[in-house]
Amino acid sequence: MEKDNKIREEITEVSKQTPSHVTIRNWTLKLGYFELMRQKEKTGDWITLLDHSIQFGKEKIFVVLGIREKDFLKLKRPLQYADLTTLLIVNKDSWNGKLVSEELKKLETKIGKIKYAVGDYGSDIRKGLTLSKISHVHDLSHLIALITEKLYKRDDGFIGLKNKMSNMRIKYVQTDIAAVVPPKGRKKSEYQSFDKIIKWANATLNLIENKLKDTEQIKLLEEYFETKTIDKIKKEISWISNYSDLIKELTEISNATKEVETEMKHNGLSKLGYEKCKKILDKLESDKGKEFKETLISRIDQQIQILPNTDRILFSSDILESLFGKYKNRVSENPMASITSLMLIIAAFTIDLTEERIKQSIENVKIEEIKRWSRQNIGVSLFQKRKALLAA
Repeated sequence: MEKDNKIREEITEVSKQTPSHVTIRNWTLKLGYFELMRQKEKTGDWITLLDHSIQFGKEKIFVVLGIREKDFLKLKRPLQYADLTTLLIVNKDSWNGKLVSEELKKLETKIGKIKYAVGDYGSDIRKGLTLSKISHVHDLSHLIALITEKLYKRDDGFIGLKNKMSNMRIKYVQTDIAAVVPPKGRKKSEYQSFDKIIKWANATLNLIENKLKDTEQIKLLEEYFETKTIDKIKKEISWISNYSDLIKELTEISNATKEVETEMKHNGLSKLGYEKCKKILDKLESDKGKEFKETLISRIDQQIQILPNTDRILFSSDILESLFGKYKNRVSENPMASITSLMLIIAAFTIDLTEERIKQSIENVKIEEIKRWSRQNIGVSLFQKRKALLAA
């Protein structure tokens, strides 16, 4: 009995020392607030990545991340969170080019003239950068997606393939062959998620044409499915053979695109990289592939001409898209997701997590400062409005 009581006392003591989820959330917000508010170097070589986040109700967040050019030029890999500094997080009910420009001009009073910005060609961003007289480099992934969309948006074969895939999802998602249903693409970024379609299409072609070479895969198929189920699957996806030429064409373009993106995202955009990309794209043999090559080469050259005296240009804002994804995952855990002080975790993702930086954040930032910042930058959240409306 005495031993049991001692164990209980020890467990109770440990539980008292374990931080609650509220404490951990507050620590995270302190890290984000510290990173956002700390004084940044005022120079003339900031490269920025900028975009709007997903929308909650009427609200959208405008985020600007930055890296000094001297630091970017040292890298021989894609950007990571810790390479970046969170320069700006602003929330508004609506955005336009003028509002974006106003925020960028205020930012430049703190960090100096922005050398150039990398982002998509959304109208608000494009106009805001133009009004601010900041050079705008078009993010490579969005650029490729726009070219691909122009090539295939009205292509009968591609439309037919997508329709067949959609019908399969509807028809078989709740059946014994649900495992073979095609992936569902995101409507807003359909042409940025080409790989999913191509990977599924090639896999199904190999299955119905008995071209499987992976012995482990064959073994698993025999283990997981009865022969009659496999036969049923092959029958229901046999239509894919009608699109084999299109799938070959899409695969060719996709493979070349991956090589171009690897080169540009690891080494940046340069005249040497431009020549390497031309050689990669020379492999394209289909008519659509050759058209894709000519357009992409032309667009890459246009980006070089934006900054003709810059030897190496940052050509990707993928890291910002990734950061928005992490933020969305945290916020979407709440069914009444809205803009709250939790948007400070965007800045927390980019903080250099040294012992000293963490100590400074936890000790120097007060919760009242975060609340004041929230009142000034967010106001009343959607959740607070709902709570007031439905209090009864």
